[in-house]
Amino acid sequence: MSLDRLDPVREEARGLAERFAAGGYRIYLVGGIVRDALRDRPLNTAFDLDLTTDAQPEAVKSILDEWADTLWTQGERFGTIGARRGDRRVEITTHRTERYRPDSRKPEVVFADAIEADLSRRDFTINAMAVELPDGELVDPFGGADDLHVGRLRTPLDPEETFSDDPLRMLRAARFLAQFDLTAEPNLVAAMTAMADRLEIVAHERMRDELDRLLALPDPGPGFELLFETGLGERVLGLVGDGHAALALLDKVGDDPVVRLAALLADAGTPADVQSALSERRATTAVSRAVFAVLTAARRAVEFPPQSLAELRLWVVDADPHLPQAVMLATALGAVNTLTADVEALITAEPDLCGPPVLDGDEIMDLLGLEPGPEVGAAVSELRRHRLDSGFLTPEEARQHLLRWRSS
Repeated sequence: MSLDRLDPVREEARGLAERFAAGGYRIYLVGGIVRDALRDRPLNTAFDLDLTTDAQPEAVKSILDEWADTLWTQGERFGTIGARRGDRRVEITTHRTERYRPDSRKPEVVFADAIEADLSRRDFTINAMAVELPDGELVDPFGGADDLHVGRLRTPLDPEETFSDDPLRMLRAARFLAQFDLTAEPNLVAAMTAMADRLEIVAHERMRDELDRLLALPDPGPGFELLFETGLGERVLGLVGDGHAALALLDKVGDDPVVRLAALLADAGTPADVQSALSERRATTAVSRAVFAVLTAARRAVEFPPQSLAELRLWVVDADPHLPQAVMLATALGAVNTLTADVEALITAEPDLCGPPVLDGDEIMDLLGLEPGPEVGAAVSELRRHRLDSGFLTPEEARQHLLRWRSS
């Protein structure tokens, strides 16, 4: 493993590092950029500089004030000072330890003098590495580089202590295991199982964000397998049916995060139950509604497959705008025969099907001499029914039908 990929970062940060050295301070590069360099991953030129130092926040502000174009201090009480120089964003945090009280959702922060103390309180050994700037070597007191090489997920300290400091790390364990193709150490799995209740102190919004990151991975399956194995799945998702069935379904639905979430919850209750559980766990309104819509349409396709062209049109219109997601989940859920091909053929033949109605409300009122009210809604519904039964309508055909309908 080599740190050569970090050479451009070292050079860019050299001037800043020399300013810290002139003040008698040391500064280190930390975060995913160190881990990814050791994995021999290409350097993303849009990286942020995530740094840690033995300088206190006041000293950091003083140094950055002369170097940065912009400075912000919202995180100062947690030891973090942010800055921007040109297009580069920088965050510098004083060495610290951080832990939660048993009954608190907010961490207590204590500043530390040594980089080793700071790294000991990080989540996993693969993230507990640092590189001293500008020309220092790798600081790896807990063997993170070896763990990365052999594919092992461990915590710097005993997992009970690490997870007690921040219980959200148990969810991060699932994400890193899936993201980097790692195997969790047995004591880490045991700690997650024993400490599942500690997630109660973590804000739902933080858990939701971590869940979103896991769902967005190329293959989140191993991460969810760990969550189900340790009993954390229900605490994150709200409702969980058969975990093995959920994982098997997840493997069939592609990479759309909404469909993946719907697949995990497909056996967890009614679509309304699922939507309610997601809302309680602070899922965004857009996500909870989309999962509800996809589950509703997919189950309908499996339980009541369209038997005619009119029924297929109705199913497609009702599933829109989540039609591709509903087709994907329905196909994974059960034998829906030729649903995918039938939907593709219908959309090709009738591209207007999910578009705006051939006559809008104002046109219908002018045609039938109506004022706004229930009669207009009835006419709109009738035109929709006729379109689904008969197929494409020209505006003139729609007018003639409504006039006949009105007269009868």
